[in-house]
Amino acid sequence: MTLFLRIFSLACLLILAGCTTTQPQRDQVNWQQERARLERLDHWQLSGKMAIITPQQKGSARLNWQQDGDDYRLNLSSIVGTHILELSRTKGEVTLIDNDGKLHHSQDAEALVYQLTGWAIPVQGLPEWIKGLPGQAEFELNPDASLASVRDGQWQIVYGDYRDQEGYRLPHLLTMTGQGSRLKLQINQWTLIP
Repeated sequence: MTLFLRIFSLACLLILAGCTTTQPQRDQVNWQQERARLERLDHWQLSGKMAIITPQQKGSARLNWQQDGDDYRLNLSSIVGTHILELSRTKGEVTLIDNDGKLHHSQDAEALVYQLTGWAIPVQGLPEWIKGLPGQAEFELNPDASLASVRDGQWQIVYGDYRDQEGYRLPHLLTMTGQGSRLKLQINQWTLIP
């Protein structure tokens, strides 16, 4: 009888151990729900700081980003408030005002920023990555079903801090590495626009 109880107990433990492997599926469901909510969030503003390191230079800037659907406006200024650049996208047209106040137009924001500053900034992916979305890229989740990292082509994005904001869990620290650049984005304030 004792042998029977041991086999029965072992069988129960194995069944319970098998049940614990369903936890990632629950996290996956939470992630799918949160991802759908974040994808609908397309009107917001944020402010923070950005550090950029390239083989040629190191720098930091204050960052203000306003997203309005597919359109955006990104302002970078020095720590003392000097204008570095203003990049905006309206109806597919990209405009950049440089530190001399000159206006530049393009269809490719990343190429335009690189041409005028030498900085490789992944502007195309940023509106999603900033919110903690991977787009179509490979990604890994944290245990709480928030995004841990994204691998999109030449860019690797690692998330270091999340905070609750108006019912959303939003990133406050991102490190982006790719194309010979390393960017660190620290978000100080999110404003969600209904």
